[in-house]
Amino acid sequence: MFKHFFTTELKYTFKQPMIYIFTLLLGLLVFFAVVSDNVTIGGSVGNVFRNAPHIIAVYTGVMTIFGLIIATAFFNNAALRDHQNQFNEILFSTPIKKSGYFFGRFFGALILATIPLLGVFLGILIGSALAPAFGWIEADRFGEFYLSSFVNNYFLMILPNMFFAGAIIFAFANIWKNTVISFVGALAVIVAYIISGTLMSDIENESMAALLDSFGIRTYSFMSKYYTPVEKNTLGLQITPILIYNRLIWFGLGLIILLSSYFSFSFKQKNKKVKAEKNEKAVSRTPFILPKVSINFSSATSWRQFRSFFYINFLSIIKSTTFKILIIFSLLMFISNLAGGFEYFGLQSYPVTYKMLDIISNVSGLFTIIIVVFFSGELIWRDKDNNINEVIDATPHQSFISLIAKVTSLVAVTIVLYAFFVLSAVIYQLGTGYTRIELGLYFSDFFVSYLGYYIIYSMVLVLIHAMVSNKYIGYFISIALIFALDILLLIADIQSNMISLGATPRIIYSDMNSFGPALVSSIWFNFYWISFSLICLFLATMMWKRGTQANFKEKLQLMRKGMPKSFKISFFFVIVIWLGLSSFVFYNTQLLNEYDTSDERELLSVEYEKTFKKYENVDLPKVAAIDYFIDIFPYKRDAIVKAEVTLINSNETAIDSLHFDCNSSWDTEITITGAELVFEDEDFDYRIYKLAKPFMPGDTIQATINTSYITKGFENQVSNTSIVENGTFLNNFQVLPSLGYNENVEISDNNTRKKYDLPEKERMPALEENCGPACDKNYLTGGLSDFIDVETVISTASDQIAIAPGALIKEWEEDGRKYFHYKVDHPSMNFYSFISARFEVAREKWNGVDIEIYYDEKHNVNIPKMTDAVKKSLSYYTENFGPYYHKQCRIIEFPRYSTFAQAFPGTMPYSESFGFIINLEDESENNVIDAVIAHEIAHQYWAHQVIGAEMQGSTMFSEGFSEYSSLMTMKNASNDPMKMREFTKYDHSRYLRGRSNEIEKEMPLYKVENQGYIHYGKGSVILFALQDYIGEENVNKAMRGFLEEYRYKGPPYPTSLDFLTFLEPQVPDSMKYLIDDWFKEITLYDNRMMDATYKKVEEGIYEVNLKIESKKIKADSLGNETFVPINDWIDIGLFVDADESELLFQRRVKIDQENMEFTFVVDTIPAKAAIDPRHLLIDRVFKDNIKSVKEELAQ
Repeated sequence: MFKHFFTTELKYTFKQPMIYIFTLLLGLLVFFAVVSDNVTIGGSVGNVFRNAPHIIAVYTGVMTIFGLIIATAFFNNAALRDHQNQFNEILFSTPIKKSGYFFGRFFGALILATIPLLGVFLGILIGSALAPAFGWIEADRFGEFYLSSFVNNYFLMILPNMFFAGAIIFAFANIWKNTVISFVGALAVIVAYIISGTLMSDIENESMAALLDSFGIRTYSFMSKYYTPVEKNTLGLQITPILIYNRLIWFGLGLIILLSSYFSFSFKQKNKKVKAEKNEKAVSRTPFILPKVSINFSSATSWRQFRSFFYINFLSIIKSTTFKILIIFSLLMFISNLAGGFEYFGLQSYPVTYKMLDIISNVSGLFTIIIVVFFSGELIWRDKDNNINEVIDATPHQSFISLIAKVTSLVAVTIVLYAFFVLSAVIYQLGTGYTRIELGLYFSDFFVSYLGYYIIYSMVLVLIHAMVSNKYIGYFISIALIFALDILLLIADIQSNMISLGATPRIIYSDMNSFGPALVSSIWFNFYWISFSLICLFLATMMWKRGTQANFKEKLQLMRKGMPKSFKISFFFVIVIWLGLSSFVFYNTQLLNEYDTSDERELLSVEYEKTFKKYENVDLPKVAAIDYFIDIFPYKRDAIVKAEVTLINSNETAIDSLHFDCNSSWDTEITITGAELVFEDEDFDYRIYKLAKPFMPGDTIQATINTSYITKGFENQVSNTSIVENGTFLNNFQVLPSLGYNENVEISDNNTRKKYDLPEKERMPALEENCGPACDKNYLTGGLSDFIDVETVISTASDQIAIAPGALIKEWEEDGRKYFHYKVDHPSMNFYSFISARFEVAREKWNGVDIEIYYDEKHNVNIPKMTDAVKKSLSYYTENFGPYYHKQCRIIEFPRYSTFAQAFPGTMPYSESFGFIINLEDESENNVIDAVIAHEIAHQYWAHQVIGAEMQGSTMFSEGFSEYSSLMTMKNASNDPMKMREFTKYDHSRYLRGRSNEIEKEMPLYKVENQGYIHYGKGSVILFALQDYIGEENVNKAMRGFLEEYRYKGPPYPTSLDFLTFLEPQVPDSMKYLIDDWFKEITLYDNRMMDATYKKVEEGIYEVNLKIESKKIKADSLGNETFVPINDWIDIGLFVDADESELLFQRRVKIDQENMEFTFVVDTIPAKAAIDPRHLLIDRVFKDNIKSVKEELAQ
């Protein structure tokens, strides 16, 4: 019996087209991801083959989410087909077995649910074969075929996922006999997956998130987070303990649900309770006269009809079980998002309103669009499903009134849902003690960011359902429109908001700058799309067939029939408005503000390199000094710059011409006495000026450069967030053209370069010893300047403060504008910013240095802590590294269009989202303010006093030293070694994750090629461990000596090899191996505590016996790893408590064998034992370094 129902289910579905369509759709999506760089699934691939086992696992995991929606159709059909065809009572009266029927249908649906996901494998196989054959992707970007990858992913990912989800869907369908509830079951699985993801926001919870993910996607992510590119190319989805635990948990839960459903399932038809009818009394047949009814089809009647339709539709949605379930799901997701939301170092921010808006956006987007899609179909088809459509359609009302009431009710429901989120957010804010509630902002954001989108989709989806003759076809087209359209536009590289349905420029709300420069553009695009959707609503009215149902052809014929004159006039009026808006939007976004798509930018980069690469090595002067005169008009978003630039010829030969690469977004005029413009490329604004007489070595020349940025109209996407109403943040590279050929325009990805026959490009020049002329360039300015003098007069609006590099010399007001005169205290790097905003200012003095914090009035909570952090940092750095050479130390807040902090000479801009709103009330927690401020102030030494040559290793002592300096500041402030382990674990993870995602080559620390995960993550870990091994004073002595040797010196600039000459004398002979292992090679450790026992020797004396395993690993640039003999000093420690908060005992021992035993005598029973207890060494799995200490069993 099982076999019969199992095969029947397969045969029935294989005769339907949908299974082939679904397989084709998933296969095509993966195919395009394999053969095109425009489509990515799960991130970039880099050195990982496009058909690697890792890529197969990622694609499979992501596609199972889409596959779940498809699977719902199969499981729902298997459970309800007999019921919907009213064949169940006949079938169930025959002598069939319950188990055969139930499990035959379920497992048939299970196999069917997995088949569309085989499209993933087909897409990879076909794409891997065709892409090299047709030259779409180079053959060397594809690796070997691993059949095991497909087998593992099918049996470990696809089949278990579909089993668990199918058990839920099948159970829901059998219990409620309702297709909608079946899809709610699928949604429940997706919501559970999303909620589990919030646990991944902090590394402490990653293993828990890996277990709680029913799809296994995050389980694999956890397993592979430290995979090297080589491992990704060969390993993929493997059978590991955590994967087995995850699969068993969710398979077990699915089995329980399936069996529970089976035992509750019955062939018997449940009888409905029938109330006894009371005998009606005889009705008297008294004749009466019908009243006369006056028929009035005025606007008042239409209004009453609209209200009636609206209330019926609106209440039907609000009271529906589906809506209530979606509300519950959305609340669960909202709560889970609130529970996550880690900022940095495991800390959370204060629940400022824009943070709440971000969470509402993350949650509401999914559920609101589900509601609009689902109920747009329900409202259109409800009367038909209840067999009352002919009655309703026979009533005297206009179809347009009925349809607009449906649209309005859909939009009203989105407002209710948003209000629910706002209420939840406000309750959370008040519950956490946050009292600055901004209700106006909540609802302004809804009207600005969401309302137009929901109106547009409500009307368009109503049109879709009015066009089709089947509700589920309407749903299919609706979902395809939402997902497929954007994918097609992505593949075609079409980025116009005029084509992507409902698209507007992205709005980022900022406490400093409100809704920002995208607001105007967003409003116009909303008007454009709403008018378009109104046209759709008119078309829906024209195609609306009242009474009996009609097919699409008949509905097209309906459109030719006459409509009321008022309807035609209104329709014509809307079309005229849409055409007018289209013209206006097109003019602003496509003509007045032209933009390049990603493919066009790529081609322009290729053309730039091929055209101007020949000028790369022409002799150029250097900038010696600049006097700026800058006028910022924040409320117009304009800026006008005049710069008097002093150029010096530092070459050994004369210069006959000057090359400038100008910013095409800025209008630029260059005036050089005695020079003639002999070449100007209009496409790239590359200019060459011929000098009247040779520019001799050592001579200087003056250039007057006038640039301006004038905002015109509005854009398709905001291209410039540097000049805004409140929080302008410009750097010098934006406002002035650069000298000569700009290498930064070149395509950096070597795979893309191959496509255009461009030679392979190195990230940085190779490190050289005794480099000579190669060290005449520093990596920050590329040889175009050294340490220079900068003076600035800058003006802004009367209610703002403008800030430029250097000390404030003078401040005044003139013609309703504020003026500020700044001058750098010491020749500095040609790398600085110009800022203007409505600031509050906190000022303090420290040893003659003016500490100034410029902040938004809403963000004052952390200002005292920030000031204290500045003092602590300056105190440590001046004591250990030398003088601070600026008269001021400024921290300046800027809008959150970027989320970084950056160091310029004496000036450090910080994003409003990066420190100003982090909750630091619990002093026992990690103080990220200290960390970030200490890092940026450290740059006043490492980058602004000494800067590396433009070659490998230069960022080791700008970024690596700054991160180390930050850690040492925190170490001295906390004086708690275990607390420092909590800080450095993030740097460990940053390095190990970074090397996993390396797209070219991992380099040793001393040859780092501006790779953040190396100079930040590994650099800080290595230097922090080094000071523990050889002493803080010795590391700092080497750093200070290096700094004193090269402080504020021009070329030749130092290299990492120069620093090592200062470090090596400070390292004892017994530790010399650390230089090679940690700086010159890629070294990792695999340490494990195998066993830890104790026995009581006498009262207060305990002998602890430890068995450890320690392996040393060397890796190459691609991640190939080799075990090497170990002969290292490593710490062994015992913890007082199970929380590992305090060390009872620690000793550094020589490990010269992989397996060793150690015995120690202590006066207290330890809770845990560890090898490398403070996590100083780079170890991919640190948890197995620690083990609980058990009492030794008596022999």
